[in-house]
Amino acid sequence: MTAVSRTIAERYTLLEKLGGDGTAVLWRGEDGPDGPQVVIKELPLPALDEPGRAALAERLQREARVAVDHPSVVPVHDVVVTDGTAFLVMDLVEARTLEELASAGPLQPRFVAEIGGQVLGALAAAHTAGVVHGDVRPANILVGPDGAVKLTGFGIAKALDPAGTPAFLAPETIAGHEGTPHSDLWSLGVTLLSASEGGNFFQRGNVAATLYAVVNEQPPFTRTFGPLADVLRGLLAKAPQARMLPDHALPLLAQIASGVETPVPIPPAQPRPGLSTPSVFAVLAGVAGMLLGFSVLTDAMLIHRAYYVFDLLWPPMLLARVGIVLAGVLWVAGGGLLLARVRHGQVMLSTAGGLTLVAVLMLNAVDDEREYFGLALQPGLTLDVLALVFAILLTITVWFVPAERPAVS
Repeated sequence: MTAVSRTIAERYTLLEKLGGDGTAVLWRGEDGPDGPQVVIKELPLPALDEPGRAALAERLQREARVAVDHPSVVPVHDVVVTDGTAFLVMDLVEARTLEELASAGPLQPRFVAEIGGQVLGALAAAHTAGVVHGDVRPANILVGPDGAVKLTGFGIAKALDPAGTPAFLAPETIAGHEGTPHSDLWSLGVTLLSASEGGNFFQRGNVAATLYAVVNEQPPFTRTFGPLADVLRGLLAKAPQARMLPDHALPLLAQIASGVETPVPIPPAQPRPGLSTPSVFAVLAGVAGMLLGFSVLTDAMLIHRAYYVFDLLWPPMLLARVGIVLAGVLWVAGGGLLLARVRHGQVMLSTAGGLTLVAVLMLNAVDDEREYFGLALQPGLTLDVLALVFAILLTITVWFVPAERPAVS
């Protein structure tokens, strides 16, 4: 600690330096000659002209006084702007920052969960009041000797640096969206994972690489396991709406902190398509489709000589023979598919029915040598006619098979 004696605004006296994180310096101060001791946060302001500096100072004073009623929030009592520097006056909290604590190495899961629960409670209260923190990171979390946790920095990042701290930014914030409660949850997830793992996975050698890692890479969990890992993965979902909400995370963190590690509830698995039990109607229609397919293939070989290649130079006959063979294959495949996926089977069987009609009519139209419509079974009835009638009836019937079936228990 460095002892000094410097008065701000003819009221606050800086007594000694408590620490800093590169963007701010914390001082132990005194409010008046005989007044209470306070913490004063010194923040350098960007270089601006006089009107710009005045506007920034006004905004900083307005946003730094955001009131969030929660025991884990350090309120700002006063803001003094002088000589290009802002001084935020807050309650004196005998504590160390989480950044200092984590610099010695990974923290224990129960300790991380205890810190996370208190910070998340403060954020939940702020979000309920319509306030977004915007700069949740280890340097803004104070941990007292008794384990009490305080969150500082409300409104500061938004006023001084809307871009925030790169390694703790949420993916949607990097994409240009305004900060939301969901982005605060992401930043808390990164903060707690950094404390648990002993370092921020997303931090890189330059800002561009850091932002790329946040958007595109998933952090490994090498030291963090069990329920704590489940909670942090929930907070670190890339999609904002998929992140674990405080109502779900708070009780889990409380259980972890108390040593009762209850796993994150897993919703019951939904039945997957294809694992349901086919109805009797579906089975009968599927078997009928496969039998019809075999009969159409037999018809193609016995009557229409689909295995002949002498007519290759005459496209109509070639297309007709290929069509009748393909129709038979689709009938067999569609019948089987109907037993597994009703909608897919219905579509395939309908396609097979239409192809059967076109192919048989085309074969009988282009084959001038034949004087009959397929193989005669009895006067007025041929195999082609029988196949066509059955194909049309089955094509219509399969659409009455229920699309939804009870799942296998």
